[in-house]
Amino acid sequence: MRLAVLSLLCLFGACFQEQPADRVWRCSADQPQCPEGQSCVNNWCVKDGTAMPDLSLPLDGAWDMIGAPCSDRIAIGSSGVLGCRGKFSPNTTKASALCPSGYRLCTDASKVTDAECSSSSIMGFFFADVSGNWTGPQPPRCAIAGQAGAGNAFFGCGNILGAITPSMTTSTPCKGFSRLTYCNTTTPFYCEATEQLSLDNRRMDDARNGVLCCPP
Repeated sequence: MRLAVLSLLCLFGACFQEQPADRVWRCSADQPQCPEGQSCVNNWCVKDGTAMPDLSLPLDGAWDMIGAPCSDRIAIGSSGVLGCRGKFSPNTTKASALCPSGYRLCTDASKVTDAECSSSSIMGFFFADVSGNWTGPQPPRCAIAGQAGAGNAFFGCGNILGAITPSMTTSTPCKGFSRLTYCNTTTPFYCEATEQLSLDNRRMDDARNGVLCCPP
């Protein structure tokens, strides 16, 4: 009987082990649940009496309180910006749908530096909702609706995978971004209607790339 009781205790102990102390939980104003002794501050669960969590921890050590999507992700910079991997298309999963609850597609680089965005350690390109215009011989620049070539490139962070045309750095940044990727039929990033300047109207067929998601 004693052996049976001990076995049961071990079984339950294995099922209900305390979570590691270095886990970082994300939360939101709508879902502010945090572990005991922590509070939701700026969309992160922090120990009571502290201002912010240690964002230097790898994101693999961060547990969502706000749920999917963006299960395959990396942290870019130290201000909570996420690179969320996945395919997107205007007819299936739109680009904005890859961001987790409480986040949105980045529309400028106010939460990430150029050095963080251009790091060679970022595998894949993560698109912001910032459209560009790349028609030589002029360098790539911000797109203006109605201009020829508007929306044929998008700004963001990283280095595109699976493409013949690589990501590049422009001398004329747009909304703080200098990295961008061109879209055409030779890349997994397609622009079927270049006059549409929203990333939700673009298609990415290689899930090693994704979108750039900013916290509020």
